[in-house]
Amino acid sequence: MHRRRGFTLVELLVVIGIIALLISILLPALNRAMEAAKSVKCLSNLRQLSLAVVMYNNENRGHYPAPAIAAIQPDDWLSWQPGTKITDSALSKYLGKASPEMFQCPTDSELQGHANGYIYSYTANWMIFEPRNYNNPPTFVSPNGRYTVGDLSRENPTLKNTDVRSPDHVIMLVDESSQTIDDGCWAPQHYFTDGHNLLSNRHDKRSESSTDPNAGRGNASFCDGHAEFMQRKDSVDKTYFDPRKNGGWYDQ
Repeated sequence: MHRRRGFTLVELLVVIGIIALLISILLPALNRAMEAAKSVKCLSNLRQLSLAVVMYNNENRGHYPAPAIAAIQPDDWLSWQPGTKITDSALSKYLGKASPEMFQCPTDSELQGHANGYIYSYTANWMIFEPRNYNNPPTFVSPNGRYTVGDLSRENPTLKNTDVRSPDHVIMLVDESSQTIDDGCWAPQHYFTDGHNLLSNRHDKRSESSTDPNAGRGNASFCDGHAEFMQRKDSVDKTYFDPRKNGGWYDQ
């Protein structure tokens, strides 16, 4: 009767080497697959929010909610300021049970590091979400002195969904870069003066950049309710963010 022969050290090392090689080959592919799944989830969030905006339009004579900047508005599309809850958001009733995750990109690992304590990833096109008359703000200031609170008057005339020249071409919401985000308002026309308001390219790691307007791609949704993975350079192109048929807020 022969004794059972065990593995030699050399054979064991060869097996370990093969396993390590397989892991090195498969891990990048696995990471890419996981990131692709997160990108799809992010797109799904944006599409769901955009459809909620469409439903808001239908119940508010074609008007859009407020852009959710630091000045608190009762119809902010997203309630994030101190003293507010996510369920206070104007879109909450159209989202079933609204939760913070609906407003956060699953790849955004810097939520707690956003400026102004804004812990969400998505921002709304300021030129669409009811531009306000900031030259005549309310006089009431919150007790901590940080935020002006009250109803800022809407620009006259206000924008309605029927005024958007090409709903399938004009951006409504974006997944904004963690390096530039500071509230719920996206104003891409300001990028060339202050370097803020850039579409995130966190799902496009090969060209990750927080400052280059031409680098990579990111997720955005459009006024017709669809969402897509688009070029960042297009998001700072007036034809993609200016909703007006004639001239537009950009030229005024």
